[in-house]
Amino acid sequence: MSDQPHKIPSLVGGFPTQADFAPSIIFAVAYGLSVIPFLIRFWNPNTRTYLLGIGTFAYAVERVVVWSIRAAQSHDHHLGETLSKGRLVYQQVSFALGFIGFGSDCVAFMRAAMVNTTLEDPKRGSIDKPRDRFWYRRAADIAGLLWLIASVPGAIGYSKMPGAAAHPEDADKLFRLRYVSSAAALFLFYFFFILLRYVRNRVEWLDRRAVDCTCAILSLASVVAIYRLSVIHNTTSVLNVLPSTPPLYPPGSLTTTASKATFYIFHALPELIIAWAIQCLNIRAIYNTGPWGDWQGTDDRGGIARLRQNGVYVDGVGVQGPVNWGPIGNWINKRREAKAAKSLETDRPTASARTGSQVELTETV
Repeated sequence: MSDQPHKIPSLVGGFPTQADFAPSIIFAVAYGLSVIPFLIRFWNPNTRTYLLGIGTFAYAVERVVVWSIRAAQSHDHHLGETLSKGRLVYQQVSFALGFIGFGSDCVAFMRAAMVNTTLEDPKRGSIDKPRDRFWYRRAADIAGLLWLIASVPGAIGYSKMPGAAAHPEDADKLFRLRYVSSAAALFLFYFFFILLRYVRNRVEWLDRRAVDCTCAILSLASVVAIYRLSVIHNTTSVLNVLPSTPPLYPPGSLTTTASKATFYIFHALPELIIAWAIQCLNIRAIYNTGPWGDWQGTDDRGGIARLRQNGVYVDGVGVQGPVNWGPIGNWINKRREAKAAKSLETDRPTASARTGSQVELTETV
């Protein structure tokens, strides 16, 4: 049965050809540069975070390795060559599971923001709410585990990829499980997006900027999941052996110019934008937390003190001097201030309207 021809799930992004060399170099360099804002933020004690965003930092470093491997394979590409199956599998696993990690970071960010709404702060008028804090933390624990629904099927499916060319049953498992992984990721991105939009105006002392930033990350990550669901139905007849005679690449191999362009635009680029955004943002200011975030399950051992090391950053309450929100955060704040000023100007009565009111008041008197 293993000798019979069968269809193999196509590589997302297609075979690494010479056309991939320049884009791979660009993405490798871009990811390498993206860690610089994180290191600058980590060096500054006022913006340093030890746990929040560390996953994205590790992701960026890993992406440098992935794109470097792809650049090396595409540069040494020759027709009829047998590519390293291990390197191909590593790239596919990274592409399939890497973007799911952004969801875990979003859970950690919002956990810190939600827990901070339960802290007592006389300056802003909030009282201590230990019961709400307990349930916010339990909800965050469950939310963190939910991402396993997307990552575990993907990991199991791609473990079958090395034998997919020789064993139809492995190819079938890979085909089915990567659908489950991408569909589950898209569902979770939308689920948490809708949930955050719901609580945005309903939780007292919740900074809406934190919710908006998180929703933007979830929305951009969902683009990757949608792209994957739109292309993973494709199959090919080869896994790692480059053809030597026309047609150069089997139909559905996702190796055409158009297929590669959509891969870089809708898969690689959104991931890069998210990585840059998270590492540029002043996470401590936007998510109202300290350098450790909220990693403890209870209030024991100074958990609250760590959360409130520099006060609670809600509408300027408890801020020690001006707060630097980071390049992206400052841009968002400027847009909000401009919008608020425009709205205030629109609502303000005109001079003629004020004069008319004064005339009416005089006549009444």
